[in-house]
Amino acid sequence: MKRFIAILLTLAMPFTFVIPTFAAAKEEEKTVSDTSLDSAFVEGENSLIVFVTGIGQSFSYLFDESYTKEGAFENGTLQDYENYAPLIAQGKHIARWNLFNNYFKESFSKLSTIGAIVGAVGGLLGTLCLRENVVSDKCVYTLIENLFCFNTLDENGKGNERVVTPRYTIPLSEYPGITIDGKFESEAKNRFYGSIPCADVAKAALGENYEDYIYCYNYNAFSYTSNNVDGLNKFIKTILAENKVGAKKVVLVPMSMGASVVSAYLAKYEAEAIKDVRRVVSIVGCWEGSEVVYDLVTLSYAENSADLLYNGIIAEMIGEPWGYLVNFVLRFFSKDALRDFIDQALGAFVDVLFLDTPSLVALVPTEKYQEVRSYISNEKVLAETDFYYSAQSTLKERLAKLEKEGITFSFISAYGLPYGAETGDYKAFGFMNSAAATNSDEIINISSTAPGTTAVTPGTTFKDTQGRELSPDGSLDISTTYYKDSSWFFYKQKHELEYNNTALSLALNLALGTIKTVDDCDNLQEDGYYYPQFNESRNLKSLTRSYIPDLENYMEKTGYTLTADQQTVYNEVIAMTKNTVNDRDADDALIEKFRQMLVEIGVYEAEKEPGRLSKLFNDVMSGGNDLIYKVFGAKGFFDSLL
Repeated sequence: MKRFIAILLTLAMPFTFVIPTFAAAKEEEKTVSDTSLDSAFVEGENSLIVFVTGIGQSFSYLFDESYTKEGAFENGTLQDYENYAPLIAQGKHIARWNLFNNYFKESFSKLSTIGAIVGAVGGLLGTLCLRENVVSDKCVYTLIENLFCFNTLDENGKGNERVVTPRYTIPLSEYPGITIDGKFESEAKNRFYGSIPCADVAKAALGENYEDYIYCYNYNAFSYTSNNVDGLNKFIKTILAENKVGAKKVVLVPMSMGASVVSAYLAKYEAEAIKDVRRVVSIVGCWEGSEVVYDLVTLSYAENSADLLYNGIIAEMIGEPWGYLVNFVLRFFSKDALRDFIDQALGAFVDVLFLDTPSLVALVPTEKYQEVRSYISNEKVLAETDFYYSAQSTLKERLAKLEKEGITFSFISAYGLPYGAETGDYKAFGFMNSAAATNSDEIINISSTAPGTTAVTPGTTFKDTQGRELSPDGSLDISTTYYKDSSWFFYKQKHELEYNNTALSLALNLALGTIKTVDDCDNLQEDGYYYPQFNESRNLKSLTRSYIPDLENYMEKTGYTLTADQQTVYNEVIAMTKNTVNDRDADDALIEKFRQMLVEIGVYEAEKEPGRLSKLFNDVMSGGNDLIYKVFGAKGFFDSLL
């Protein structure tokens, strides 16, 4: 259920050890250090690089009720930095999540939740017998409302007072933490690098004190856009006034959903942005919404959705072989009853968690907003979304105006994949109506991450090529791209490109101003700054998170020394990571070769082949699923009898 919900739409220590850390951070005199005077920025004056996170990149923390009781803090409430920061650093929270609440203990302690579950199960059993959906709407709504109570907002747009989404108006170098056995540990910094693993490329671009320049603007994905925008403006003002590197401007780096926040900020605080913002470097930003979000809200399914449901996609989402078993059980429901129940569940999900949340409504494509608007009943939400989409209707002209005022825009995007093409957690997006025709990074269409770009279905090419500027695969036309000279495209790159170090390196060099246009890359090729406008995907997650660190730890503990051949493989891997021209097949083959080397060394055990019985069971389940589909088609068992 956790995976399914995620699709729809990522140290206790004594208090005295922590206080000095925060006091020092608060009281430190903000002066320009000698090292910071040598600016890495092309203008010769420092800027602050502010990552504006995407959906699922900001963590929220749930605390016990005792922290919100009157008198719990001498100064302010749990929501104040000086109170929540040390608590998070000490691990005093009872749960954390990066998108949906995953703490259900309190929900299941409510009689209404138990009653809703009993009612829903009873309704499903009745549906089996009657071949029509008899699950109560009240049960479904109650269940979703109770399970995700920490995600929902009240009528004034405020979230639960026990939930904190930390926002640190300090550089990454000062992120709070505690010292354990002489080693400094920072929950906040770990969370940042877990979502945005930019340490190596940032150090290469900015130097040893790179963390002094990096800031992160976090926000709860379930929120009012205006609160996020007002908060961003205040955040920028604060860090410009207090930073220790002498910076007078910021470079905004919105990622995914963060682009909707930055877009709204540029609209509401245009004069402030002209004064405070030097550049905007977008990384797969959602500037014009996503078709898949519209499909979700309107329950618009693909024409072949029944075929997808009954022909193994459940197995891909849940995993083999049990996914085939679930697929088998679903066939006991009639096709119409199952469709009605899916509509009911998704409809409740949208009503409870989506339509009352302006930050999520802002992910609907601009041209589709008026239809979605008719579903919104909350007047405060309407006021929020009307303002946002009024600004979005003139996005091209607004960005052009800001560009004339000195703010430059760059876009890093991915293309060549239909919705839900590869990643298991997104397979359900393949059910959506737009999936078959949309050129995307599995989640956001290319016309949104690189505004203005026109495209045809992945795997096809434009028939009429006259006057077009096509991508190597022929599926993109960038002659219509708003900023075609400062837009870069990664072929078949999944939306989460944090582990494409080429893309992150490009983003950092764009932030510094080392590169401003595609032509700059050609001119600076000999200096090592070559980033082709059309590149391939890359995924170094296993390599950087596991393989290299595990090898280094093994060598340190055992004293093992690499042989000449092994050193050659290691050197090849390091050289590959530094190469900014990606070759996905060759990169993946080299990473696998490196992993096999670790097995030979003894860092890892060889993967065991599935047992005969396990393999036989999986083959039987898979073959059975295929046979059932051939016999019954895309419908339930008993539909054939009607």
